[in-house]
Amino acid sequence: MTKTERRVSAEKLAAFSFSILASAGADQDCAEATTGAMLHASLLGVDSHGIRLLPFYADCLRDGICNPKPDIKVTHPRRSAVLVDADDGLGHLPTYRAMDEACAIARDTGIGMGAVINSTHFGAAGAYALAAANAGFIGFVTCNSGAFVVPFGGKTPIHGTSPISLAAPLTGRDPYFLDMATSSIPWNRVMRYRTEGLALPPDAALDGNGNYTTDPHSAVCLGPVGGSSFGYKGAALAGLAEVLAGMLTGMRLSIEQSGILLGDTKVGHFVMAIDPTTFIPGEIFAERHATYLDGFKAQPGTMPAGGPEWARRVDRDAKGIPLPDGLYKELKTASEKAKVDFAI
Repeated sequence: MTKTERRVSAEKLAAFSFSILASAGADQDCAEATTGAMLHASLLGVDSHGIRLLPFYADCLRDGICNPKPDIKVTHPRRSAVLVDADDGLGHLPTYRAMDEACAIARDTGIGMGAVINSTHFGAAGAYALAAANAGFIGFVTCNSGAFVVPFGGKTPIHGTSPISLAAPLTGRDPYFLDMATSSIPWNRVMRYRTEGLALPPDAALDGNGNYTTDPHSAVCLGPVGGSSFGYKGAALAGLAEVLAGMLTGMRLSIEQSGILLGDTKVGHFVMAIDPTTFIPGEIFAERHATYLDGFKAQPGTMPAGGPEWARRVDRDAKGIPLPDGLYKELKTASEKAKVDFAI
């Protein structure tokens, strides 16, 4: 007999997430933003950064790693820039606010940039880039993270998984959408593979001796995107995140953060919004955008960045978000810890 896959609607998971975060002390704005970012990832199939992070975030709030009720401050050091102080809270709400402010600036000046300081883990970078695209702007987001990725040819981590995301606006159809780690895979995928008992892909993670391994339980760090042969490309991209999110914000560099805990504070994020009508009429940008995307149709089986995510969203909107046994148990344990009904 074929086992039926367990699926739960985004609405049910959102209500459950909100109750767990609230029980851990999060205020309403924080709980809503964190839930929204997680479900963005779960609906697009980025499960490493989806609802599976809920127990981790709740523990961060309960254990005092994150400020559950931060006093987020927004200032404007220059006409085209915004600075958001996250007050050691979860990174989702301040990053959404930074992007909202950047979009408002871009509406006036053509481009808006934002730095988030004194922050923590913010989930999937694509949530914030896509928020800009949905508002009519090209959105760019990056963040460094705890050292967990070895440099090309090295054995000791120096970079984080340090994501890069860019989304472009396009009315009426799914747009170009890049959201990638500069590591071979996100560390959260290693954790998920441990939970689900799956083998890692080759050339992605390293063991304590600095050798690549497919055993998620032996993995202690990651390789850069490109692996053992072309990892200099991923390492270079991680440096971009280091410059914009670490150096530019004055926050911790990857080598000054904990790659294991993922719960460090004093983390920086960088966001940018560009109004495409600054350079050309919006209809021309849309036509150029659509022409680029249509070019992939001439080669069946190929997709632009974002293509797989949009396909998974259609499936999950219709059928719900998959909850494998391991994740289901983790969420049930989180509900028991929070003394919240496990209503999923």
